[in-house]
Amino acid sequence: MIKIILYVNILFITFFFSCGQRATSPYSDDVSIQVSDHILNRFFVQSIAFDSKGIAWIGTFKQGLISYGATTKYYNSLNSPIPDSCVIRDIAIDKNDNVWLVSNAGLIKFDGEGFNIYNTTNSPLAEDVVWSIAVDDDNVLWLASCRFRQGGLMKFDGENWTLYTPENSKLPSNLVRDVIVDNKNNVWIAMSEVINDGCIIKITDSHWTIFNKQDFGFDPYYFGYLAVDRDDNIYVSLDYGFSSLWDITRPNILKYDGENWVINNPVDEKGESLGYVGNVNIDLSGKIWASLHGREGFSLSFYDGIKWISNRSDIPVSYFSKIAIDNDNTVWVGTGNGIYLIQQ
Repeated sequence: MIKIILYVNILFITFFFSCGQRATSPYSDDVSIQVSDHILNRFFVQSIAFDSKGIAWIGTFKQGLISYGATTKYYNSLNSPIPDSCVIRDIAIDKNDNVWLVSNAGLIKFDGEGFNIYNTTNSPLAEDVVWSIAVDDDNVLWLASCRFRQGGLMKFDGENWTLYTPENSKLPSNLVRDVIVDNKNNVWIAMSEVINDGCIIKITDSHWTIFNKQDFGFDPYYFGYLAVDRDDNIYVSLDYGFSSLWDITRPNILKYDGENWVINNPVDEKGESLGYVGNVNIDLSGKIWASLHGREGFSLSFYDGIKWISNRSDIPVSYFSKIAIDNDNTVWVGTGNGIYLIQQ
């Protein structure tokens, strides 16, 4: 394993503000970010999830599925029905430790013994391309099975399939960007079908709550990824990948505390943006981890509640795909060149 020690010694000012402009005071500290291991460096990682035994399940870009624990196992077209063209976009583990993969080849279940593939030819799955998956406390799967003006949000309890679309639900459009389940079993989905017209939806049993620009205080350009912390605060990143305007001062991360939506932009010691946010996740101590794309390239950063700490160069990659947190509070950073582990 490759050991890399990163030391970042910078004075940071955090520009933590809501739509009414709320900022914090300057704060300085010596911070050491330790990237302890670099694993699976031959693999283009797309997704990471952990089962009840602590085994990491890793989905790749056309390189199959990896089980990483005391031993490492590889599943691809040579020993499984996973096709060579399969891009495993997201992974969820249910209460029985079944591994559920969503991909451009449909929904794939692995029960530890064999694989089942659900697609539009053998199931009611709305679209073969599935973007995101989450499992609720009742072992029900929630899927983003959609494309532009096609498909929508799907629910699958192992036997019955339900498709939510604008025609039969409060879903305002078809394209679901991401889906998660919080600690109170609420389902959260990020919706963005066209730019400047996204929303966040909370589903509690049969009740739907829709948050839009009136709640955010601005027109969200395009939503990216959702995350939830231990206190059920919801976080969502803004995606500017379709924009030709290089303006990294625009809103990048939104946090919902149950009452208000607050903007938190990653900034440097001058209050200037560190870059556009890609993936986002929250560790067990409440730190916000984000992958960034700024003028100086890609970086990994975290927000400790007071300031942003940024690592610009010592993870030498040009693509961050996933940030996952295990039960030991280790941060797993999936990239186009394997996974970097940050032990805290």
